[in-house]
Amino acid sequence: MKLLKIAAAGLFALTLHTTTAQAQVNINVVPPSWGPAVGQNTQYYYIPEVDGYYDVRDRQYVLLRDGRWGRVANSGRDPRTFHPVVVDYVGAQPWVRIEEYRTKYKGHPHGMPPGQAKKMRGNQGVIIGAPAYEGNNGKGHGNGNGKGKGKH
Repeated sequence: MKLLKIAAAGLFALTLHTTTAQAQVNINVVPPSWGPAVGQNTQYYYIPEVDGYYDVRDRQYVLLRDGRWGRVANSGRDPRTFHPVVVDYVGAQPWVRIEEYRTKYKGHPHGMPPGQAKKMRGNQGVIIGAPAYEGNNGKGHGNGNGKGKGKH
């Protein structure tokens, strides 16, 4: 009986003397090729074109379908046409702030947030990704309706 008491006291002492281990988890969030860079604490993009979200961590869209928010692998649209906005929400229900984002990003050119259209422009002032004008490079002779008396 004495041995049992000593063993119980030893077990109790061991449980009191446990050391706390600290675990550090680093989540490397890699944005999709069509999205802007994100920080470690970023979870969602708001995408005005689909009026929904993209979960960067889970690589899923969060969209309103048939009156319910749900997660889907594909939005049904070409993501290269998106103008995603990094939002500061982390959690499982980003739609709780949908009205804020709808209002904030409504009426901007191409659904883009303020300043985004300017960032998308190249050195020539053309929006990157926009189809280029394929004219005649100035070698045409016009439409023939001119009344000018210039020399040829």
